[in-house]
Amino acid sequence: MEQNKDKKHCGHAVAITHLIVLLAAIVFLQAGLVVADEIPPGEVEIVTPVYAPEPGFFEPKFGKYTYSVSWQGIPAGSLEMNLERQDDYYRVRASARTNRFVSMFYKLRFTTEALVSATTLYPKTSVYNNRENDRSENTEINFLPDGEIHSVHEDRRGRKNELRFESNNFTLDPFSAVFLALSLKWEVGDTRQFDTFTGKKRYLIELTAIEQTSIQVQGSWQEAIVISPRVRNLSEAESFDDDDRIDEARIYVSTEPSREILRISSDIFVGTINTRMVSFTPSENHSRNAAAVSGAPEDAPAPDIQPVSPIASRTLFPTGSIPEKRYALPR
Repeated sequence: MEQNKDKKHCGHAVAITHLIVLLAAIVFLQAGLVVADEIPPGEVEIVTPVYAPEPGFFEPKFGKYTYSVSWQGIPAGSLEMNLERQDDYYRVRASARTNRFVSMFYKLRFTTEALVSATTLYPKTSVYNNRENDRSENTEINFLPDGEIHSVHEDRRGRKNELRFESNNFTLDPFSAVFLALSLKWEVGDTRQFDTFTGKKRYLIELTAIEQTSIQVQGSWQEAIVISPRVRNLSEAESFDDDDRIDEARIYVSTEPSREILRISSDIFVGTINTRMVSFTPSENHSRNAAAVSGAPEDAPAPDIQPVSPIASRTLFPTGSIPEKRYALPR
Protein backbone atom coordinates (compact mmCIF):
# COMPACT_ATOMS: atom_id res chain seq x y z
CA MET A 1 0.00 0.00 0.00
CA GLU A 2 2.81 2.34 0.93
CA GLN A 3 4.57 1.49 -2.34
CA ASN A 4 1.50 2.48 -4.36
CA LYS A 5 1.31 5.75 -2.41
CA ASP A 6 4.94 6.55 -3.23
CA LYS A 7 4.32 5.68 -6.87
CA LYS A 8 1.36 8.04 -7.01
CA HIS A 9 3.40 10.85 -5.47
CA CYS A 10 6.07 10.22 -8.10
CA GLY A 11 3.37 10.48 -10.72
CA HIS A 12 2.35 13.88 -9.34
CA ALA A 13 5.92 15.16 -9.59
CA VAL A 14 6.26 13.92 -13.15
CA ALA A 15 2.93 15.47 -14.11
CA ILE A 16 4.05 18.83 -12.71
CA THR A 17 7.35 18.85 -14.53
CA HIS A 18 5.94 17.60 -17.80
CA LEU A 19 3.42 20.40 -17.72
CA ILE A 20 6.42 22.74 -17.76
CA VAL A 21 7.33 21.65 -21.27
CA LEU A 22 4.74 24.01 -22.70
CA LEU A 23 1.40 22.85 -23.94
CA ALA A 24 2.71 19.61 -25.35
CA ALA A 25 3.57 18.18 -21.97
CA ILE A 26 0.02 17.85 -20.68
CA VAL A 27 -0.21 14.46 -22.36
CA PHE A 28 2.56 12.94 -20.25
CA LEU A 29 0.33 12.48 -17.22
CA GLN A 30 0.46 8.70 -17.31
CA ALA A 31 3.85 8.36 -15.65
CA GLY A 32 3.86 6.64 -12.29
CA LEU A 33 0.43 5.06 -12.59
CA VAL A 34 -0.47 1.41 -13.06
CA VAL A 35 -3.48 0.69 -15.25
CA ALA A 36 -5.18 -2.68 -14.78
CA ASP A 37 -6.90 -2.93 -18.16
CA GLU A 38 -5.45 -1.12 -21.14
CA ILE A 39 -6.63 -0.71 -24.70
CA PRO A 40 -3.83 -1.05 -27.28
CA PRO A 41 -3.26 2.23 -29.18
CA GLY A 42 -4.35 0.69 -32.46
CA GLU A 43 -7.68 -0.43 -30.99
CA VAL A 44 -8.78 2.88 -29.51
CA GLU A 45 -12.17 3.99 -30.84
CA ILE A 46 -12.51 7.77 -31.00
CA VAL A 47 -13.53 10.38 -33.57
CA THR A 48 -12.16 13.91 -33.40
CA PRO A 49 -12.27 16.79 -35.89
CA VAL A 50 -9.57 17.23 -38.51
CA TYR A 51 -7.85 20.59 -38.09
CA ALA A 52 -5.84 22.60 -40.59
CA PRO A 53 -3.82 25.78 -39.95
CA GLU A 54 -5.79 28.98 -40.41
CA PRO A 55 -3.80 31.30 -42.71
CA GLY A 56 -2.40 34.39 -41.02
CA PHE A 57 -3.04 33.26 -37.45
CA PHE A 58 0.31 31.57 -36.77
CA GLU A 59 3.69 33.07 -37.64
CA PRO A 60 6.08 31.67 -35.04
CA LYS A 61 9.24 33.51 -34.06
CA PHE A 62 12.39 31.43 -34.43
CA GLY A 63 14.92 31.37 -31.63
CA LYS A 64 15.25 30.42 -27.97
CA TYR A 65 12.44 30.83 -25.46
CA THR A 66 13.38 30.74 -21.77
CA TYR A 67 10.92 30.14 -18.93
CA SER A 68 11.21 30.14 -15.15
CA VAL A 69 9.30 27.64 -13.02
CA SER A 70 8.20 28.30 -9.47
CA TRP A 71 6.15 26.47 -6.85
CA GLN A 72 4.16 28.65 -4.44
CA GLY A 73 6.44 31.54 -5.44
CA ILE A 74 9.63 29.55 -4.75
CA PRO A 75 12.01 29.05 -7.72
CA ALA A 76 11.96 25.38 -8.71
CA GLY A 77 13.44 25.02 -12.20
CA SER A 78 13.74 26.30 -15.73
CA LEU A 79 12.69 25.48 -19.27
CA GLU A 80 14.28 26.29 -22.62
CA MET A 81 12.72 25.79 -26.03
CA ASN A 82 14.45 26.32 -29.37
CA LEU A 83 12.36 26.67 -32.52
CA GLU A 84 13.94 26.66 -35.98
CA ARG A 85 12.93 26.11 -39.61
CA GLN A 86 14.63 23.10 -41.19
CA ASP A 87 13.70 22.68 -44.86
CA ASP A 88 9.97 21.84 -44.90
CA TYR A 89 9.73 21.32 -41.15
CA TYR A 90 9.70 23.14 -37.85
CA ARG A 91 12.37 21.71 -35.58
CA VAL A 92 11.62 21.97 -31.88
CA ARG A 93 14.08 21.23 -29.10
CA ALA A 94 13.09 21.69 -25.46
CA SER A 95 14.55 20.88 -22.07
CA ALA A 96 13.31 21.21 -18.50
CA ARG A 97 15.34 20.87 -15.32
CA THR A 98 14.92 21.33 -11.61
CA ASN A 99 17.26 23.83 -9.96
CA ARG A 100 20.07 22.94 -7.57
CA PHE A 101 17.95 23.19 -4.42
CA VAL A 102 15.04 21.10 -5.69
CA SER A 103 17.45 18.57 -7.20
CA MET A 104 18.62 17.73 -3.69
CA PHE A 105 15.23 16.09 -3.16
CA TYR A 106 14.01 15.38 -6.68
CA LYS A 107 16.28 15.75 -9.69
CA LEU A 108 14.72 15.93 -13.13
CA ARG A 109 16.25 16.41 -16.56
CA PHE A 110 13.77 16.27 -19.45
CA THR A 111 14.72 16.74 -23.10
CA THR A 112 12.68 16.40 -26.25
CA GLU A 113 13.04 17.08 -29.97
CA ALA A 114 10.51 16.95 -32.80
CA LEU A 115 9.96 17.68 -36.49
CA VAL A 116 6.56 19.07 -37.53
CA SER A 117 5.51 19.93 -41.08
CA ALA A 118 5.75 23.69 -41.62
CA THR A 119 2.76 23.65 -43.99
CA THR A 120 0.24 21.15 -42.55
CA LEU A 121 1.65 21.12 -38.98
CA TYR A 122 1.30 17.34 -39.01
CA PRO A 123 3.89 15.22 -37.17
CA LYS A 124 6.97 13.50 -38.58
CA THR A 125 9.14 12.42 -35.63
CA SER A 126 9.47 13.14 -31.92
CA VAL A 127 11.92 11.90 -29.31
CA TYR A 128 11.66 12.22 -25.52
CA ASN A 129 14.14 11.51 -22.75
CA ASN A 130 13.00 11.78 -19.15
CA ARG A 131 15.55 11.30 -16.35
CA GLU A 132 14.31 11.36 -12.76
CA ASN A 133 17.08 11.07 -10.20
CA ASP A 134 19.09 8.08 -11.50
CA ARG A 135 16.33 6.55 -13.65
CA SER A 136 15.53 7.39 -17.24
CA GLU A 137 12.89 6.63 -19.87
CA ASN A 138 13.21 7.12 -23.62
CA THR A 139 10.54 7.31 -26.32
CA GLU A 140 10.73 7.74 -30.09
CA ILE A 141 7.68 8.19 -32.34
CA ASN A 142 7.63 8.12 -36.14
CA PHE A 143 4.65 8.94 -38.35
CA LEU A 144 5.41 7.06 -41.57
CA PRO A 145 4.35 8.19 -45.07
CA ASP A 146 2.05 5.16 -45.48
CA GLY A 147 -0.01 6.23 -42.45
CA GLU A 148 1.53 3.79 -40.00
CA ILE A 149 2.55 5.06 -36.58
CA HIS A 150 5.67 3.47 -35.10
CA SER A 151 7.05 3.97 -31.60
CA VAL A 152 9.75 2.50 -29.37
CA HIS A 153 9.61 3.07 -25.61
CA GLU A 154 12.42 2.10 -23.23
CA ASP A 155 11.39 2.04 -19.56
CA ARG A 156 13.46 2.67 -16.45
CA ARG A 157 14.61 -0.95 -16.36
CA GLY A 158 15.88 -0.87 -19.93
CA ARG A 159 12.99 -2.91 -21.30
CA LYS A 160 11.87 -1.87 -24.80
CA ASN A 161 8.32 -1.96 -26.11
CA GLU A 162 7.73 -1.46 -29.84
CA LEU A 163 4.34 -0.48 -31.27
CA ARG A 164 3.11 -0.32 -34.87
CA PHE A 165 -0.45 0.57 -35.79
CA GLU A 166 -2.62 2.49 -38.20
CA SER A 167 -5.11 4.85 -36.61
CA ASN A 168 -8.61 5.26 -38.05
CA ASN A 169 -8.76 8.73 -36.50
CA PHE A 170 -6.92 12.04 -36.88
CA THR A 171 -4.05 11.17 -34.49
CA LEU A 172 -1.15 13.50 -33.68
CA ASP A 173 1.91 13.61 -31.47
CA PRO A 174 2.16 16.16 -28.63
CA PHE A 175 4.05 18.79 -30.64
CA SER A 176 1.84 18.72 -33.72
CA ALA A 177 -1.20 19.01 -31.45
CA VAL A 178 0.40 22.09 -29.89
CA PHE A 179 1.23 23.69 -33.23
CA LEU A 180 -2.23 23.05 -34.66
CA ALA A 181 -3.87 24.45 -31.55
CA LEU A 182 -1.75 27.60 -31.75
CA SER A 183 -2.51 28.03 -35.46
CA LEU A 184 -6.27 28.26 -34.94
CA LYS A 185 -8.34 31.35 -34.27
CA TRP A 186 -9.65 31.30 -30.70
CA GLU A 187 -12.66 33.05 -29.24
CA VAL A 188 -13.85 32.75 -25.66
CA GLY A 189 -15.98 29.61 -25.44
CA ASP A 190 -14.26 27.73 -28.28
CA THR A 191 -13.37 24.09 -27.58
CA ARG A 192 -11.05 21.88 -29.64
CA GLN A 193 -10.25 18.19 -29.24
CA PHE A 194 -7.05 16.35 -30.21
CA ASP A 195 -6.34 12.62 -30.31
CA THR A 196 -2.71 12.47 -29.20
CA PHE A 197 -0.26 9.56 -29.07
CA THR A 198 2.66 9.73 -26.62
CA GLY A 199 4.54 6.63 -27.74
CA LYS A 200 2.79 4.42 -25.19
CA LYS A 201 -0.83 5.54 -24.99
CA ARG A 202 -3.41 7.73 -26.67
CA TYR A 203 -5.07 10.69 -24.96
CA LEU A 204 -7.96 12.95 -25.76
CA ILE A 205 -6.80 16.51 -25.12
CA GLU A 206 -9.58 19.05 -24.90
CA LEU A 207 -8.72 22.75 -24.93
CA THR A 208 -11.27 25.44 -24.07
CA ALA A 209 -10.76 29.20 -24.37
CA ILE A 210 -12.14 30.53 -21.09
CA GLU A 211 -11.06 34.16 -20.98
CA GLN A 212 -9.34 37.03 -22.77
CA THR A 213 -6.97 39.10 -20.68
CA SER A 214 -3.89 41.32 -20.57
CA ILE A 215 -0.73 39.89 -19.04
CA GLN A 216 2.51 41.60 -18.10
CA VAL A 217 5.63 40.02 -19.60
CA GLN A 218 9.02 41.59 -18.93
CA GLY A 219 7.40 44.87 -17.93
CA SER A 220 5.15 45.14 -20.99
CA TRP A 221 1.48 44.31 -21.38
CA GLN A 222 0.33 41.78 -23.97
CA GLU A 223 -3.12 40.60 -24.96
CA ALA A 224 -3.64 36.91 -24.30
CA ILE A 225 -6.28 34.23 -24.64
CA VAL A 226 -6.51 31.85 -21.66
CA ILE A 227 -6.79 28.16 -22.55
CA SER A 228 -7.95 25.52 -20.06
CA PRO A 229 -6.72 21.97 -20.87
CA ARG A 230 -8.29 18.68 -19.85
CA VAL A 231 -6.86 15.24 -20.58
CA ARG A 232 -8.57 11.86 -20.84
CA ASN A 233 -6.67 8.59 -21.09
CA LEU A 234 -8.09 6.77 -24.12
CA SER A 235 -6.00 3.67 -23.42
CA GLU A 236 -7.67 3.07 -20.08
CA ALA A 237 -10.64 0.70 -20.33
CA GLU A 238 -13.96 1.81 -18.84
CA SER A 239 -12.59 5.14 -17.70
CA PHE A 240 -14.12 8.49 -18.62
CA ASP A 241 -12.51 10.68 -15.96
CA ASP A 242 -9.81 13.19 -16.72
CA ASP A 243 -6.56 13.15 -14.78
CA ASP A 244 -7.13 14.13 -11.14
CA ARG A 245 -3.59 15.23 -10.32
CA ILE A 246 -4.06 18.69 -11.80
CA ASP A 247 -7.11 20.52 -10.43
CA GLU A 248 -6.95 23.32 -12.99
CA ALA A 249 -4.46 24.70 -15.48
CA ARG A 250 -4.52 28.03 -17.31
CA ILE A 251 -2.35 28.55 -20.39
CA TYR A 252 -1.86 32.18 -21.47
CA VAL A 253 -1.26 32.43 -25.22
CA SER A 254 -0.38 35.67 -26.98
CA THR A 255 -3.01 36.89 -29.45
CA GLU A 256 -0.21 38.10 -31.74
CA PRO A 257 0.53 35.92 -34.82
CA SER A 258 3.63 34.62 -33.00
CA ARG A 259 1.24 32.80 -30.61
CA GLU A 260 3.82 32.72 -27.83
CA ILE A 261 2.96 30.82 -24.68
CA LEU A 262 3.44 33.51 -22.06
CA ARG A 263 2.54 31.63 -18.90
CA ILE A 264 1.22 28.34 -17.58
CA SER A 265 -0.41 28.29 -14.16
CA SER A 266 -1.50 24.93 -12.73
CA ASP A 267 -3.16 24.11 -9.43
CA ILE A 268 -2.09 20.73 -8.11
CA PHE A 269 -2.48 18.76 -4.92
CA VAL A 270 0.50 20.50 -3.27
CA GLY A 271 -0.08 24.08 -4.42
CA THR A 272 0.36 26.16 -7.55
CA ILE A 273 3.05 25.79 -10.22
CA ASN A 274 3.75 28.87 -12.36
CA THR A 275 5.80 28.78 -15.56
CA ARG A 276 6.59 32.26 -16.89
CA MET A 277 8.31 33.38 -20.05
CA VAL A 278 11.37 35.42 -19.05
CA SER A 279 13.20 35.97 -22.35
CA PHE A 280 13.30 35.33 -26.08
CA THR A 281 16.52 35.32 -28.11
CA PRO A 282 15.89 35.41 -31.87
CA SER A 283 17.96 33.15 -34.08
CA GLU A 284 20.42 34.76 -36.48
CA ASN A 285 18.74 33.48 -39.62
CA HIS A 286 15.13 33.93 -38.63
CA SER A 287 14.96 36.93 -36.33
CA ARG A 288 11.76 38.93 -36.40
CA ASN A 289 10.75 42.19 -34.83
CA ALA A 290 9.11 41.87 -31.44
CA ALA A 291 5.36 42.35 -31.43
CA ALA A 292 4.22 45.84 -30.55
CA VAL A 293 2.84 46.10 -27.04
CA SER A 294 0.28 48.56 -25.81
CA GLY A 295 -1.29 49.21 -22.43
CA ALA A 296 0.08 49.96 -19.00
CA PRO A 297 3.62 51.30 -18.45
CA GLU A 298 6.46 49.06 -17.32
CA ASP A 299 6.14 50.10 -13.69
CA ALA A 300 2.45 49.20 -13.52
CA PRO A 301 1.59 47.76 -10.10
CA ALA A 302 0.53 44.19 -9.41
CA PRO A 303 -1.48 42.24 -10.33
CA ASP A 304 0.16 41.52 -13.66
CA ILE A 305 -2.96 39.96 -15.18
CA GLN A 306 -5.97 42.10 -16.09
CA PRO A 307 -9.19 40.33 -17.20
CA VAL A 308 -10.74 41.73 -20.38
CA SER A 309 -13.72 39.50 -20.96
CA PRO A 310 -15.24 36.90 -18.61
CA ILE A 311 -15.49 33.20 -19.21
CA ALA A 312 -18.17 32.31 -21.72
CA SER A 313 -18.18 28.56 -21.35
CA ARG A 314 -16.56 25.97 -19.09
CA THR A 315 -18.17 22.98 -20.78
CA LEU A 316 -15.58 20.22 -21.02
CA PHE A 317 -15.96 16.80 -22.58
CA PRO A 318 -19.43 17.64 -23.97
CA THR A 319 -22.00 14.89 -24.14
CA GLY A 320 -23.17 16.04 -27.58
CA SER A 321 -22.24 14.12 -30.68
CA ILE A 322 -18.83 14.36 -32.30
CA PRO A 323 -18.69 14.34 -36.11
CA GLU A 324 -19.45 10.80 -37.28
CA LYS A 325 -17.07 10.69 -40.21
CA ARG A 326 -13.79 8.93 -39.49
CA TYR A 327 -10.51 10.34 -40.71
CA ALA A 328 -7.04 9.05 -41.27
CA LEU A 329 -4.14 11.45 -40.92
CA PRO A 330 -3.67 13.10 -44.34
CA ARG A 331 -0.24 12.81 -45.90
